[in-house]
Amino acid sequence: MRMKASLKITLIYVLGGITWIIWSNKVADYIFSDYGKDSIDYIKSVDGVVYVILTGILLYILIQRQYKHLGDKVKELEKVNRKLEEERLKSEHAIKQLDHFIIVASYDLSDPVRQSHGFLELFIRKNKGKLPQNSIDFLQLTLDNFLKIKEVISDLVTFSQLSQNKRKPEIVSLDEVFVKVINLNSKKLKDGNIELKIEPLPNVIGDYKQLIQLFDQLIANAIKFKDVSRPLSIEIASSVSDDFCTVEVRDNGRGILEENLESVFYILKRYDYGFIKRGSGMGLAICKRIAESFGGEIWAKSTFGKGSVFCVKLKSGSDSF
Repeated sequence: MRMKASLKITLIYVLGGITWIIWSNKVADYIFSDYGKDSIDYIKSVDGVVYVILTGILLYILIQRQYKHLGDKVKELEKVNRKLEEERLKSEHAIKQLDHFIIVASYDLSDPVRQSHGFLELFIRKNKGKLPQNSIDFLQLTLDNFLKIKEVISDLVTFSQLSQNKRKPEIVSLDEVFVKVINLNSKKLKDGNIELKIEPLPNVIGDYKQLIQLFDQLIANAIKFKDVSRPLSIEIASSVSDDFCTVEVRDNGRGILEENLESVFYILKRYDYGFIKRGSGMGLAICKRIAESFGGEIWAKSTFGKGSVFCVKLKSGSDSF
């Protein structure tokens, strides 16, 4: 283990001082023993001055060496930081280019997909009585796949636009956000006889429309992945700590396998009941990007077969913002 520079300098100073005092006094007494006390005191005073000068020079040299060492370390860190900044800028540029490509490609794909979907839907409607049922079923399956492709394209555009069109953060009432979210899901909540409990919620820093999008996705997920063996219950609660607000969306649905708790937020990852894939696989990735765009984060906790808790941490809103 390397000795700290400050301790090293102190030890050198102390040991050097003790050695100098002991030996210089002995030498002075030995050489000038025939002289008077005043002369010896004078010589010892000169000895003390010489000691102070020498130790001062030594201390200066040691400090200069330490400063040089620190300066070299600072230069190394600055060099590393410059490289990291260059890599960060390159990564940001690459992400922007990729997002732009996704948007352009998605728009180019959306028209042919929409037209093909429309033509196939019209064909099925006009030939429903003329074709065998197994052919109709096959065409209907193809039509459903076109709908899934449209959903994936739409979500890809949404995901990419979040980084392209960054919104100015503002104080947002989560109570107002959930009023809108409940309205958007009112039919599903009513038809599914779903129990929804919401505690009073604080203000946060974010964007009103994007937060609606985030929590609408979490509520929609809870409804989509409910456990059919029991009535679905969804609870919304929050806590505030260290200038951050954490909102929990808790359900008693199917739950998520422990090994999937992180990857559910990856782009194009889809899980249903732990194994079966469903949906575009973009919903939770969009939620993650929204939360992180305002300095927050999102994570999941779950007991498979018993339910899940999605936690969204956002900066707490205040009048001073």
